[in-house]
Amino acid sequence: MAPSGHNRQPWRFVVVENPAVKRKLRQITLPRDQAMLLRLQATDPQLYAAIQKVVQSSPEDPIYYSAPIILFVIGTGNGTENMDCAIVCQNIMLAAHSIGIGSCMVGAGRRGLVDDPDIINVLKLSEHETIYPPIVLGYPQSHPEPPPKKLPHITWI
Repeated sequence: MAPSGHNRQPWRFVVVENPAVKRKLRQITLPRDQAMLLRLQATDPQLYAAIQKVVQSSPEDPIYYSAPIILFVIGTGNGTENMDCAIVCQNIMLAAHSIGIGSCMVGAGRRGLVDDPDIINVLKLSEHETIYPPIVLGYPQSHPEPPPKKLPHITWI
């Protein structure tokens, strides 16, 4: 039900449940994520520490958190694609939350995927499509308090 520019709905979805495909996704994304973390350790130690805390909570799968579902939103270009696909991702996550399903958009979950012919084939990616950060879905083991949010900066004119 997400809105999109001119109602083009420039997205499609791929739901990954297959353990072999999940393993392949981890094999591709994990080394790239570890390389990014090494760079981050020097450039943004605070963010690095926060990410390390998350990694330690799921050491066997620090990318997709062993989630039962990895949902890929794949968009096609139309000028408003980035905004449209971000909106559909948020709608999916809000809908999941409303029925007790946990979700997390994982930016690291798309690193390097477009370089792997097997994954391109599995996701049926065309050259005109973009993979958005996948959303992991599952029933949460706990319900931690949300992190504090910054007050918005608002200018009234």
